[in-house]
Amino acid sequence: MKTKLVLLTLASFGIALVAKSQTSDEEADAIITLLGVQKKEAIRQMVAIEPKDSTAFWKVYNEYQVQNKATGKARLKLYERTANAYANLTPAIADSLAAQYLQNRIGQEKMLEEYYKKMKTATNPVTAFQFYQAEVYLLTQIRANIMSQIPTYGQLVQAAKKNQK
Repeated sequence: MKTKLVLLTLASFGIALVAKSQTSDEEADAIITLLGVQKKEAIRQMVAIEPKDSTAFWKVYNEYQVQNKATGKARLKLYERTANAYANLTPAIADSLAAQYLQNRIGQEKMLEEYYKKMKTATNPVTAFQFYQAEVYLLTQIRANIMSQIPTYGQLVQAAKKNQK
């Protein structure tokens, strides 16, 4: 039940993220920090950490969170740029946005792989797998929630065509 509550909180947070039209660097830091705290609580509930591995696990996890903050901020800014670009989406802008999303995703995956390996060394493969699985689950939920709040460009174009009829 607690995991569902944390996920609901994360979902609500995602909706609030999208509702924000312009985010300063300080606001982005605060948002990402809050999300990190919520994710840490969800990880605490989703990963069965052996007591002997607890200190090592959280040391590596906290290091991961620090590294992941830049990726999260970049993704937040990318969501904003996407929403702002809809008014004047050119092929060049669309291509640039797609490239940025791909780079962000690739960077996130590389970081997950790096920290899976660090977690495996610091604890054991089972704990590392649980970390990886929980992190992917949370990232997927957060992304899906945010993206479900942003209509696709195609949806906007179709809605505009319907309104013109």
